[in-house]
Amino acid sequence: MSSESAYIASLGSSQTILYRVGGPILIGFGTISCILNLVVFASKNLRKNPCSIYFITVNICNLLLIYTSILSSTLAYGYRIDPTPYNLTFCRVRFYAMFVFVVLGPSYLICASVDRILLTSRNALTRQWSTTRLAYWCIGSVASFWLLLHTHVLVMMTYVQFAPGVRVCYFQPGI
Repeated sequence: MSSESAYIASLGSSQTILYRVGGPILIGFGTISCILNLVVFASKNLRKNPCSIYFITVNICNLLLIYTSILSSTLAYGYRIDPTPYNLTFCRVRFYAMFVFVVLGPSYLICASVDRILLTSRNALTRQWSTTRLAYWCIGSVASFWLLLHTHVLVMMTYVQFAPGVRVCYFQPGI
């Protein structure tokens, strides 16, 4: 075996070890931090605050992102458990969920920032825009926007064969 192929083999084995060790650690710490944040922001006196509502949705999105992307990557690369080459529907839904949850969290943080700008305005009429009703409306609108914008993933994901016997769930080439 040449030194180049030995190097490539060592990279593959180090990737497997990294996902086996680091993946569960990231999942554990991420889950604990999201749950602690949810407990804090869902307390009775903070639930009525529009900014807390945004932070609750950010943490829910982050929790869902952990279990759609990091868990599936850890299972695929660390433990060789990957159903995506065998089930096109699972492949499409997995990537759709990852695309959506990656952008939802930061979008809600932007909404929380805008809410804080509204609340700290010197104008009393501007401060009145910071309401829980507007927060729920913004959450629904942002979610609808990103869910609709990423529907192309549900249609365009397919199996691409990179080498004989190697099928990967990827976007349709040439489009």
